[in-house]
Amino acid sequence: MNLLSIAILISILLAFVFTFLNGMNDAANSISTIIATKVMTPIQAIIWASFWEFAAFLIIRLVLNQQFAVGNTMANFADQNIITPYLILSALVGAAIWVAICTKSGMPISTSHALIGGIIGAAWFVNGSEVLHAKPIIITLLFIILSPLIGLFLGFFLECAMLKIFKNAPRKRVDKIFKTLQHFSTAAFCIGHGSNDAPKTMGIIAILMASVFTTHGVSPRTQELIGLVYDGSQGFHIPDSLAVTCYLIMSLGILIGGKNVIKTMGGGLAKITPIRGFSAEFAGATTLIVTSFLGIPVSTTHTITGGVIGVGLTEGMKSVKWVTARRIVLSWILTIPVPLVISGILNLLFNLLLP
Repeated sequence: MNLLSIAILISILLAFVFTFLNGMNDAANSISTIIATKVMTPIQAIIWASFWEFAAFLIIRLVLNQQFAVGNTMANFADQNIITPYLILSALVGAAIWVAICTKSGMPISTSHALIGGIIGAAWFVNGSEVLHAKPIIITLLFIILSPLIGLFLGFFLECAMLKIFKNAPRKRVDKIFKTLQHFSTAAFCIGHGSNDAPKTMGIIAILMASVFTTHGVSPRTQELIGLVYDGSQGFHIPDSLAVTCYLIMSLGILIGGKNVIKTMGGGLAKITPIRGFSAEFAGATTLIVTSFLGIPVSTTHTITGGVIGVGLTEGMKSVKWVTARRIVLSWILTIPVPLVISGILNLLFNLLLP
């Protein structure tokens, strides 16, 4: 087995590892509020989240008969002809290192932005900025700012509306109602996460497969039989077998869980009650589902963080733990640059040292 074949195998393995880490870090955000309000135990919430994350695949492919728009976006950050197994390997290693560090320290960062940073760095350091596609990169960078703001405003106004509607209702009755509703809002958020996050690594594996097919002269007919079809105008058709594999691995990551991230999001930003949990989750779910169908790879971390801060602000600025918020925002700021540099240096080394 030559070095290129080894790089291909390691890249595919790392893509699946990255999907697993995504489940551990990002999916922890999906269930943090329902655990904080004691509506579900951690075990119950993890099983609930795993089911609805996989349900996203069934809804997208079987119910709506749609392609994975976010996967297409992830596959189009750079020119297809410069994509190599070494570039993908570098991007995945750089992103995985940063995600693992942040998950261990309890920082709920964006795994998708870490991966995007890895792709940009690996392509840029070796081939220059002209191989990068400005439109998807600019839209993604724009939504780093917009997605938490959308989550914040939706969470704030939804919480205000709920408080007004139930202002004269007994507290125990309100808690009982929203403990029930939190089951639905958590499910919706998990569907949003599943529709936006699993396709990200699908897109990476898809461009790796396309690169390998091109290198080895695999005919378009064979590619079509496998289920991977690339059209310059339409993008990739991602095989359902690849999609199912990614969803199952991400669900496994949820089952293992990210306890430190759950602790940070479950009470580290603001006090969470059932009504607040519902409002924050519904705000995040709305943002994720809409952007998923638009093909915009946003951060579930950013949306739920914005939602939690938004519901906290209904009691004033002092109700939000801004020290924790600053730590989270700092990790966000570093999430693209750190993997970008690591991945860029790795790909440079690969190109210098390997034939």
